[in-house]
Amino acid sequence: MSFIVTIMLVSNLTNPIPPGLDPNKPAPIYDSPDLYEATPSVIALDPSTIRSKLYNLGFKPITSMHFVGGRWKIQAVYLGELRALEVNPDNGIIIADRPAK
Repeated sequence: MSFIVTIMLVSNLTNPIPPGLDPNKPAPIYDSPDLYEATPSVIALDPSTIRSKLYNLGFKPITSMHFVGGRWKIQAVYLGELRALEVNPDNGIIIADRPAK
């Protein structure tokens, strides 16, 4: 390799990253249109099925149930304590269980 070609390669390797470029850009996350609709998808379980699953787990009574952001947001009492739940609408699995505010 000639001396000039070597200089050109090395000078390109030492240039700083342009200010508008993010070198650590995260990978794109799958985004479903169902996450922004006000109703569950067509494959989701009925609200009554979700309620009965939670009731069988000991969450009684269920005080509120809203579909927001692709998940059921539910407030229910468990062992005398009010809990805030997030439930997957497709299979009824509890995604989050926290004390209600």
